[in-house]
Amino acid sequence: MSTRESITFAENLTVVVMDLEPRTGVVWLELQEDGVPLKSSILRTGESFDYDERGDGLNLTVARIYAGGERDLVDLEVVSGKVVGGGGEEDLSAPVEDGGRTAAADSSLANWGLVGLLLLLLAAWVYFGARRRGM
Repeated sequence: MSTRESITFAENLTVVVMDLEPRTGVVWLELQEDGVPLKSSILRTGESFDYDERGDGLNLTVARIYAGGERDLVDLEVVSGKVVGGGGEEDLSAPVEDGGRTAAADSSLANWGLVGLLLLLLAAWVYFGARRRGM
Protein backbone atom coordinates (compact mmCIF):
# COMPACT_ATOMS: atom_id res chain seq x y z
CA MET A 1 0.00 0.00 0.00
CA SER A 2 1.06 3.57 -0.58
CA THR A 3 0.06 6.97 0.77
CA ARG A 4 -3.71 7.58 0.70
CA GLU A 5 -4.52 3.95 -0.07
CA SER A 6 -6.93 2.20 2.25
CA ILE A 7 -8.29 -1.11 3.50
CA THR A 8 -11.99 -1.34 4.34
CA PHE A 9 -13.12 -3.63 7.14
CA ALA A 10 -16.52 -4.83 8.30
CA GLU A 11 -18.71 -2.32 10.15
CA ASN A 12 -17.67 0.44 7.72
CA LEU A 13 -14.21 0.89 9.26
CA THR A 14 -11.39 2.00 6.95
CA VAL A 15 -7.66 2.11 7.65
CA VAL A 16 -5.89 4.75 5.55
CA VAL A 17 -2.14 5.10 5.04
CA MET A 18 -1.86 8.84 5.70
CA ASP A 19 1.90 9.12 5.18
CA LEU A 20 5.03 7.01 5.33
CA GLU A 21 8.70 7.78 5.67
CA PRO A 22 11.05 4.93 4.72
CA ARG A 23 14.20 6.82 5.81
CA THR A 24 13.03 6.86 9.41
CA GLY A 25 11.02 3.63 9.06
CA VAL A 26 7.63 4.97 10.17
CA VAL A 27 4.11 4.91 8.79
CA TRP A 28 1.10 7.01 9.84
CA LEU A 29 -2.14 5.00 9.88
CA GLU A 30 -5.59 6.41 10.54
CA LEU A 31 -8.79 4.49 11.25
CA GLN A 32 -11.89 6.20 9.85
CA GLU A 33 -15.62 5.64 9.79
CA ASP A 34 -17.34 7.50 6.92
CA GLY A 35 -14.26 9.74 6.62
CA VAL A 36 -14.32 10.67 10.32
CA PRO A 37 -11.08 9.78 12.15
CA LEU A 38 -11.48 7.35 15.06
CA LYS A 39 -7.85 6.52 15.80
CA SER A 40 -4.45 7.57 14.47
CA SER A 41 -1.01 6.06 15.12
CA ILE A 42 2.55 6.40 13.91
CA LEU A 43 4.16 2.96 13.80
CA ARG A 44 7.48 1.29 13.02
CA THR A 45 8.07 -2.09 11.40
CA GLY A 46 6.84 -4.87 13.69
CA GLU A 47 4.42 -2.66 15.64
CA SER A 48 0.66 -3.27 15.70
CA PHE A 49 -2.37 -1.08 15.05
CA ASP A 50 -5.46 -2.38 16.82
CA TYR A 51 -9.02 -1.30 17.47
CA ASP A 52 -11.36 -3.40 19.60
CA GLU A 53 -14.16 -1.03 20.47
CA ARG A 54 -16.54 -2.64 17.96
CA GLY A 55 -17.48 -6.15 16.92
CA ASP A 56 -14.55 -8.48 16.56
CA GLY A 57 -12.22 -5.51 16.24
CA LEU A 58 -9.21 -5.37 13.97
CA ASN A 59 -5.47 -5.77 14.30
CA LEU A 60 -2.79 -4.93 11.72
CA THR A 61 0.98 -5.37 11.93
CA VAL A 62 3.46 -3.27 9.94
CA ALA A 63 5.48 -5.98 8.16
CA ARG A 64 7.81 -3.86 5.99
CA ILE A 65 8.34 -0.32 4.73
CA TYR A 66 9.87 0.10 1.27
CA ALA A 67 11.52 3.14 -0.33
CA GLY A 68 10.27 3.32 -3.90
CA GLY A 69 11.30 5.30 -6.95
CA GLU A 70 7.97 7.01 -7.55
CA ARG A 71 6.18 6.12 -4.33
CA ASP A 72 7.01 4.53 -1.02
CA LEU A 73 5.17 1.41 0.10
CA VAL A 74 4.14 -0.28 3.33
CA ASP A 75 3.25 -3.95 3.76
CA LEU A 76 0.51 -4.45 6.36
CA GLU A 77 -0.44 -7.88 7.69
CA VAL A 78 -4.06 -8.30 8.77
CA VAL A 79 -3.90 -10.24 12.05
CA SER A 80 -7.62 -9.99 12.76
CA GLY A 81 -10.65 -8.29 11.26
CA LYS A 82 -12.84 -8.98 8.26
CA VAL A 83 -11.55 -7.20 5.15
CA VAL A 84 -14.37 -6.21 2.75
CA GLY A 85 -12.35 -4.05 0.34
CA GLY A 86 -8.99 -2.48 -0.01
CA GLY A 87 -5.97 -1.39 -1.88
CA GLY A 88 -7.84 1.51 -3.49
CA GLU A 89 -6.79 5.10 -3.49
CA GLU A 90 -8.94 7.69 -1.83
CA ASP A 91 -10.25 10.70 -3.72
CA LEU A 92 -7.33 13.11 -3.46
CA SER A 93 -9.43 16.01 -4.70
CA ALA A 94 -11.53 15.90 -1.53
CA PRO A 95 -10.50 18.50 1.05
CA VAL A 96 -8.62 17.24 4.09
CA GLU A 97 -10.37 18.27 7.26
CA ASP A 98 -9.08 18.70 10.80
CA GLY A 99 -5.95 20.54 9.70
CA GLY A 100 -4.66 17.29 8.24
CA ARG A 101 -1.90 17.01 5.73
CA THR A 102 -2.71 17.21 2.06
CA ALA A 103 -1.47 14.53 -0.27
CA ALA A 104 1.97 15.36 -1.58
CA ALA A 105 2.28 15.62 -5.34
CA ASP A 106 4.81 13.53 -7.20
CA SER A 107 8.13 15.22 -6.43
CA SER A 108 9.97 13.98 -9.53
CA LEU A 109 8.88 17.05 -11.53
CA ALA A 110 10.14 19.35 -8.78
CA ASN A 111 13.43 17.44 -8.73
CA TRP A 112 13.90 17.96 -12.49
CA GLY A 113 13.17 21.66 -12.04
CA LEU A 114 15.85 21.84 -9.37
CA VAL A 115 18.33 20.03 -11.65
CA GLY A 116 17.58 22.54 -14.43
CA LEU A 117 18.12 25.47 -12.10
CA LEU A 118 21.44 24.07 -10.87
CA LEU A 119 22.62 23.52 -14.44
CA LEU A 120 21.70 27.10 -15.31
CA LEU A 121 23.62 28.40 -12.28
CA LEU A 122 26.64 26.25 -13.19
CA ALA A 123 26.63 27.54 -16.78
CA ALA A 124 26.41 31.15 -15.55
CA TRP A 125 29.26 30.58 -13.09
CA VAL A 126 31.49 29.07 -15.79
CA TYR A 127 30.61 31.81 -18.31
CA PHE A 128 31.20 34.74 -15.96
CA GLY A 129 34.29 33.11 -14.43
CA ALA A 130 35.85 32.61 -17.87
CA ARG A 131 34.87 36.12 -18.90
CA ARG A 132 36.50 37.64 -15.82
CA ARG A 133 39.78 35.77 -16.47
CA GLY A 134 39.76 36.84 -20.12
CA MET A 135 39.71 40.56 -19.24
